[in-house]
Amino acid sequence: MLASPEKQEHRARVGSDLSSAVIVRSRDKCERSLLRFVREAWELVEPDHPFTLNWHIEILCRQLERAERGYVKRLIINVPPGTMKSLLVEVFFPCWAWARDARKRFLCASYGQHLTTRDNVRSRQILESKWFQERWPIKMLEDQNTKTRYNTEKSGWRIATSVNGQGVGEHPDYIIIDDPLTPTQAESDVERQSAVDWFDRTIATRLGRNPSIIVIMQRLHTGDLSGHLIKRGGWTHIRWPMRFERCSCVPDADVKCRLHQADPDWIPDPLDPRTESGELLFPELFPESKVRQLELDLGPYGAAGQLQQRPAPEGGGLFKREWFANRIVEHPPKLMRVARGWDTAASEGKGDYTRGCKMGEEFTQTTIGTQRILASTGRFFIIDMVGGQLGPNDVDKLMYATAQLDGKKCAQREEKEGGGAGKTVIEARRKLLKGYDYAGVQLGGSKITRAKPLRSQCEGGNVYLVRGPWNEEFLRELCAFPTGEHDDQVDAASCSFNCVLLEPPPRKVKSTW
Repeated sequence: MLASPEKQEHRARVGSDLSSAVIVRSRDKCERSLLRFVREAWELVEPDHPFTLNWHIEILCRQLERAERGYVKRLIINVPPGTMKSLLVEVFFPCWAWARDARKRFLCASYGQHLTTRDNVRSRQILESKWFQERWPIKMLEDQNTKTRYNTEKSGWRIATSVNGQGVGEHPDYIIIDDPLTPTQAESDVERQSAVDWFDRTIATRLGRNPSIIVIMQRLHTGDLSGHLIKRGGWTHIRWPMRFERCSCVPDADVKCRLHQADPDWIPDPLDPRTESGELLFPELFPESKVRQLELDLGPYGAAGQLQQRPAPEGGGLFKREWFANRIVEHPPKLMRVARGWDTAASEGKGDYTRGCKMGEEFTQTTIGTQRILASTGRFFIIDMVGGQLGPNDVDKLMYATAQLDGKKCAQREEKEGGGAGKTVIEARRKLLKGYDYAGVQLGGSKITRAKPLRSQCEGGNVYLVRGPWNEEFLRELCAFPTGEHDDQVDAASCSFNCVLLEPPPRKVKSTW
């Protein structure tokens, strides 16, 4: 039997009241908790993939809540790709913040405009959904509602841009920078510096509303934007590696563990609840088999930076610390031909270093008849390293004083920069070092290419270090190369090695060196 019209109307009213009550409870809980908001809105942007909760998502949500409430103004998040960092920060967080206050203004940037545009669109999917509008009926202005920018009727807005892109002329409440560099760009000194300059000269001027700034990226180089900001200080730093790492340093021991050899400033993240080395960050989505394949695909540098959030691989990358474990000697051989390679800079007290690396190739001597024949043993010795952050005059003084100490039988070779300025510097130094075996050398290829001959001999166990106070700093820079903060010692060593290696040795001599 059909219910009477009065009963049908009553049931509809009761159902409507119950539905309204459910929506109100949902709205109140979501406004208090970003994690609750993410759970309820998940299917709007990821209908084919169920939401998977993990401890790092809960902590990220709490940190973002603190940022929204103004308790955290500078936040760096270094976590592996695929762990919901962009989805959480770029897509859900702005929508949740607008649910709490539609006047908020967001500036979102990445290395590519397409990425921020993608996330802008996904956020708008949530904002325009029935689920969101039932709880927070926020209206968008029709004359400013595009993929790269949209405004609320309450003067809030969201702009999607790129590093060095357009749209940074206004003052936001939140600045979100997600992956300012690609792994390929991070290999370039110019690209890395461009991202740093963009932040310092452009983003740092958009502080009129005292915005919260959130930087999300993998560590790709010690000089990337994260490294630049961490070194400056004043940032809340989240760093969660794919595999948990635990320090194994022995108290009061001179030799540090491999982690601290790779990065003396390394400390575990206090928010990371893991305790055992090797524990995975997100085993439900990234089990052991998948992580092992990623490590193989990315290689040592990619795995260290993108998975472990350490720009330098543990134990070294191109150069391994273990190659020198038993190859530090007290004194160099007596019979060698020697050369000092120079990598010069002219930034007093800052920037790049001037470095001079003295290296020798060991020879043995035999006598055939009246001739003394020299033959290379195939062993090379790094004897000395000098340098500092010096101005032009001090560079000249250092090179002249070092040449005097080395003696006239030690070749002095300096990498010649391109262009007329480089030629002028070489000619001036030639006059300065008159009487010494000095020459500028044109080194082709990238820094990595130039270091390959030296690397080959190091890997083969043919390169030794003469014990000195410079050893540890040199090894640290060598093993961090090419993603370390400095590479001047490596460049100087490559220059001296290539000079010794490429200049043909004498076959007949009348006296020893």
